[in-house]
Amino acid sequence: MHSITKSLKSKLQQGKMIGGAWMMTVNPAYAELASAIGLDFVVIDMEHGAIALADLPGILRGFSRETSAIVRVPSADPSLIARVLDRGAHGVMVPRVESVETALEVSRAAKFPPQGDRGLALPALRASSYGTNPDYRSNANADTLMIIQLESSNAMNLALDIGGLPEVDLVFVGPTDLSANMSLEGPDHFAALNQIIDGVVAKCKAAKIPVGIIPFAGRAIPDLKQLGFQMIVAGSDVAFLRESVINLKKTLESN
Repeated sequence: MHSITKSLKSKLQQGKMIGGAWMMTVNPAYAELASAIGLDFVVIDMEHGAIALADLPGILRGFSRETSAIVRVPSADPSLIARVLDRGAHGVMVPRVESVETALEVSRAAKFPPQGDRGLALPALRASSYGTNPDYRSNANADTLMIIQLESSNAMNLALDIGGLPEVDLVFVGPTDLSANMSLEGPDHFAALNQIIDGVVAKCKAAKIPVGIIPFAGRAIPDLKQLGFQMIVAGSDVAFLRESVINLKKTLESN
């Protein structure tokens, strides 16, 4: 079973940037390809993607080398977080967190006692190689990446409090939902939205709290790297496939 040989948490703690893409469909070959190429991670999207809990073991078997599997769960449900990790995910992204209390609850759900509340069933878990990995429990708390999404004005105001929790490794700005929440959708509002995001990022950087985001509001990957975002998730299996098919059609129809 795949284990992380370079901890994403270690890179973040060193101030380095980590980069990857989304997975929206049940496609283990995509995980294999991302691993072969050497992406830092793939975020398996159970919130918006067509992926169910039963699909995870097959998908996770596609990961190898140093590419990590992060699962975005559909909601802040502690029991679901534990089940995702039991199946072998290396990290969890939790959307729509609106309070410090919720951030702490879901983060503790990803940790074994005494740091958290995750239940123990090690001999039955894919994550522990079905009980054959004696070091799994001792390493899991330190290795598991916990990401909390900030997708509203209220959540952005709590960025320092949420990101400052010892159990949280990174806060991830969700600019699409944030723009809708703040009535700042569309190109006419990009400047105002970016100003709000930049203010929060500056405070987090000063507090040494890593921040992640997607390319959005007129900003591409180089811009985000320059601004100091430490996690960038760009593109998805669906997007890559869509663009390839569009380009193929254009080529076939060209003179």
